[in-house]
Amino acid sequence: MREPSYMIIIPMKEEDIMDPKIFIDNVFKSEHVKIKDIGGDEESGMIVTFQVDDAEYAVGVSPVDVEIPPYVRLAHSFSEDEFKLLDETRAGLSVCMDFEGDNNKCFYDQIRIINAMYPEMLAVLDCPSEKLLSGKWVSLAANSSVLPAPRYLFTVQAVTGDGDEVWLHTHGLKRCGLYELEILCSDRDHYNNHYKMIESFALHMLESDEPVEPGDAFTAGQASGYELTLTAVDWKEALEYYPDAELGTAEDREDDVHGEDTCVLMIYKNDNAIENMIYTPVHDFNRFLGDNPMFYFSKDETRRMSALAVERTSYLLKAFENKDYEILLKIGLVVDEEYWDNGKPQKEYIWFRLSDVKDDKVICVLTQEPYYVSNIRKGDTGTYPLSDITDWLVYTDERSIGPDDAYLLM
Repeated sequence: MREPSYMIIIPMKEEDIMDPKIFIDNVFKSEHVKIKDIGGDEESGMIVTFQVDDAEYAVGVSPVDVEIPPYVRLAHSFSEDEFKLLDETRAGLSVCMDFEGDNNKCFYDQIRIINAMYPEMLAVLDCPSEKLLSGKWVSLAANSSVLPAPRYLFTVQAVTGDGDEVWLHTHGLKRCGLYELEILCSDRDHYNNHYKMIESFALHMLESDEPVEPGDAFTAGQASGYELTLTAVDWKEALEYYPDAELGTAEDREDDVHGEDTCVLMIYKNDNAIENMIYTPVHDFNRFLGDNPMFYFSKDETRRMSALAVERTSYLLKAFENKDYEILLKIGLVVDEEYWDNGKPQKEYIWFRLSDVKDDKVICVLTQEPYYVSNIRKGDTGTYPLSDITDWLVYTDERSIGPDDAYLLM
């Protein structure tokens, strides 16, 4: 099931990748990435053993022809000049390695290796997830003390036909030794919420200490008072529940990409369904998804997001100087005592609109009704220390910018 993590460096200048001495000299200047050995042969190409902190990776490195496929998703924004360079680029450098152990850490280390090889680059084509990463983002992520978001390990692709039907499926999870995920018979009105279901389940798989087997139950969130308890079902079995499906059928799976190691997400309605493995198609719950569904983040992911938001607070404060920008902050509030976990306080993470900054504290207005906090309502104003921020968004005239792509505020 496990596939290698194959990335392609797209340089600013094609001649930069033709001489290995360039990237070798660059790595020698790196504080965290070292070259332990260089080997290989004509058949396998150059194999470089990198040490990143205490981990070692055998990495295949070789020049390759570059042509960005039309289905590749732009993970970041590119300027017109950058798009022009991308169109003109015909050569890149492949950087291929296997993930072992913590997949998030392996992805982070691969990004750090690439950044050490070429501190300035145009982009990175992450082939398993079919994403094009900005070179500026790679530099920012590689120099961060916080790992990139786990969602970078995969992409959820939406395939549409002539009608309203949408087939959602992931790419990238196989490099982590996991099966890919799908939702069949989605539609244009609900695919965004279905996407969030896939993302939530994928993050659960990536964070779990034990393998998440098909049939295992996972509660991804809630909608209209109902828990969204998901499970994965092998696509061959799942197709029996979708007799009217026009996309994602057996005829669409005659390749190795969509026909092996992939499961369809379905819903368990209740405990009896879990016990007896009675599956319900996700689209049967569409009528409950219109009323502000809430999807859960794990505590680990919440801590990671919070650490990144705090690490990049300087970008947020700089953006606040531009009064044309609207800024939202996510802050964790202690929930009412009746919702505590065995006497331990819990938090609900909700969005505020920033109105002022004073003495390392933010003054902001609540933008939504809390689920589990009764002493504050939408429109109320609160004052919180910067360290309480767990996420932020800056709305410019062109786009929204968060901690992950804070380089756009430079």
